[in-house]
Amino acid sequence: MAAATAASVVPCKYRTGRVLGEGTYATVRESGKKYAVKVISKKLMQGKENMIRNEIAVLGQISVGHGNILTLTDYFETFNNLYLVTELAEGGELFDRICSKGSYYEHDAAHLVQTICKGVAYLHSKEIVHRDLKPENLLFKTKAEDSELLIADFGLSKIIDKDKFDLLTTTCGTPGYMAPEILQKSGHGKPVDMWAIGVITFFLLSGHTPFDRQNTLDEMHAIIKSEYSFGPPECWDGISDTEDL
Repeated sequence: MAAATAASVVPCKYRTGRVLGEGTYATVRESGKKYAVKVISKKLMQGKENMIRNEIAVLGQISVGHGNILTLTDYFETFNNLYLVTELAEGGELFDRICSKGSYYEHDAAHLVQTICKGVAYLHSKEIVHRDLKPENLLFKTKAEDSELLIADFGLSKIIDKDKFDLLTTTCGTPGYMAPEILQKSGHGKPVDMWAIGVITFFLLSGHTPFDRQNTLDEMHAIIKSEYSFGPPECWDGISDTEDL
């Protein structure tokens, strides 16, 4: 992959295939050589281009450095769109598997959490905070039950200047997985990723998130006040205190 400076202009070596998923600003398509192409509309991203430039910069630093980080293969742009070419994660999102299963057995959840922790430890060793860890951003490499998990979507990630201690203050992330310090704007750093891993672990084991409420505002207030709910008792049948996954 070329150094992460300016994106190159429209190479003809890619032909896009079926749509794999769509977000607010981007469409992800499959290409002939088993790559995924994230197609980002410049019009929809107007004023937020820094998110994509940031994702390219972060992935440029960490791609191919760890087996549990989604690899950025190439990137380029046209007049209307930006294109990020990544490895194709054929197994889908962790979120969909949780919804399909209802929840995970403790042993299987432990393996997934360990994998996530290893990937996040690598990011943190590179002074990168992900800031949007959630099951939708964790992708399975293959459709196999024991597939490796990949951390994806680095649009909200931040590279910390290790030469100076500077807490981050931007409010970002997905409400149900955001740490209290993000919502309180009191300054945050690497620990917010560990908070998100805790919420993901809870979701894996029970099929519910701990701060789920009727609306986003109530959910955020519950997080700030640490008003978590275990949900129906039967969700925890056969599960230990999980003090040592």
